[in-house]
Amino acid sequence: MLDLVMSGTSDLRRKLSLHDQDKLDEYLESVRSVERRIAAIESRQKEAALEKAGVSTRKRNDADSPAIEVAIPEGDKRSEYMQVMGDINILAFQTDTTRVCTYIGETPGEQTVPELGVNMGHHGLTHHNHDPEMVRQLALVTKFNIDQFAYMVKKMAALREGDGTLLDNCIMMWGSGLEDGNNHSRRNLPFILAGRGGGTLKTGQFVTDVHGNAGDLLTTILTCAGVPLERPVGVGTKTLSEIMV
Repeated sequence: MLDLVMSGTSDLRRKLSLHDQDKLDEYLESVRSVERRIAAIESRQKEAALEKAGVSTRKRNDADSPAIEVAIPEGDKRSEYMQVMGDINILAFQTDTTRVCTYIGETPGEQTVPELGVNMGHHGLTHHNHDPEMVRQLALVTKFNIDQFAYMVKKMAALREGDGTLLDNCIMMWGSGLEDGNNHSRRNLPFILAGRGGGTLKTGQFVTDVHGNAGDLLTTILTCAGVPLERPVGVGTKTLSEIMV
C-alpha cells in the first residue's frame, strides 16, 4: 500500500523544509510499521492453518499449543467482532509477534450493542442520572464487555506454553478510568487483572482496600513485567505490594 504512494511522496519531499521532511519520514515509517505487523499476522495465520491440517511449519516446543487460527466472522454481531480482535491479540502473544497489546473494546463515540437490545450509546448510558431503565441497560453493556474479556482469558488459559499456559506468562488488565461515569468520580476505580506474569503476581484474590491510584497499578504491572522505570507512571508514587508476589 505504501509503495503505491512513494513516487508522489518524493515529489512532495522536495518542496518541504528539513523539519517537515523529518515529520513526513516519521509518518511514513509509522505506516510501514503497521504494514509489517499486518504481514506478520497474515504469515502466522497461514502457519496456524497448516498446523491445523497436520503440517508442521517450524520447530516448536512439543509442550506448546499450536498457533490458533483466527476466523473472521461473517455476521455483524458486536461480540463476534470483539472476539476476533481478541483472537488477533492472543495470536500475537502466542507467536511472539509482540509483547504488548492494547485493545479498546469500543470505537470512539456512541457505541451501541443491538444484540443486547440496547440501541442507546454506551457513553450516553453512563450519564444515566439514576434513570432505572438506563441503569439496567448500562449493566447489560458492562457485563457484555467483561464477558469479552473473560473470553480472552479462558482461551489463553487453555493454550499450553512451556511448563504452564500462555495466561501464566502474561499480565492482562481490564478496567476503567472512572468509578461512576454519571458523576465522573475516580475514587474507587474498578480493575481486573488476569495472568500470573511469569509468577510475579498474586492471583485468585479480590482486593478491596488498596491505597493507591491507577499510576501505582501501571507501575506495579510494568515492574512485574521486568520493565525498568526511572520514575512511577503518571501520578503514581509506588508499587502495590498487595498484588505482588
